[in-house]
Amino acid sequence: MQAKVMTFSATIILLAIVALMPTLQLPSAEEVSTFIGPRLWPLCLLIALLGLGGFLLLTTWRSGHSKTGEKEEHLSDKANGKGGTVPQTLAATRHWWLMLGTVAYTLLMQSVGFLLATVVFTFFCTVLLGARHWVAILATVVVAVVLIQGVFSYLLGIPLP
Repeated sequence: MQAKVMTFSATIILLAIVALMPTLQLPSAEEVSTFIGPRLWPLCLLIALLGLGGFLLLTTWRSGHSKTGEKEEHLSDKANGKGGTVPQTLAATRHWWLMLGTVAYTLLMQSVGFLLATVVFTFFCTVLLGARHWVAILATVVVAVVLIQGVFSYLLGIPLP
C-alpha cells in the first residue's frame, strides 16, 4: 500500500510541476482589466498541490521506515498463505478516476463551454464520490454551477470560456 501512496503523491507533484509552466504564462492582474488575474487561482492550486503532495510523500516515506517490524510480520503472513490480495474496486482507484475526470473536464471545457462542462464534471464527481439519491446529485450540481458562475462572473468579473 505504501508504494501506491508514494506513486500517487509523486504523480501529483509531477502533474503540478508540468502544469506550472503554462500557468506562469497566463496574464496577471496588471495585464487584464479584472480584479484578479487569471494566473492567481491556478497558481494557488498548483502551490497547494506541490505542498500537499510533498507532505504526503514525506509522511508516507517516514511511516514506511518506522514500521519495519510490521513489514516483516506481513511478509511472514504472506509466506504462510495468510495474506490475501485486495480486489481492485472503484473505491481503491477513485483517486485516479478523479484525476482523469479533471483532465477530461479541462479538455471538455474548451470544446463545449464552461457551463456544460461544469455540469458534466460535477455530476461525474458527485456520483464517483458516492452520492446515489437523485435529489442530492441534482442539488450538488445546481449549487456548484450557481456558485462557480456567481463567484467568477459576478463577484470577480472574470469571463468564463
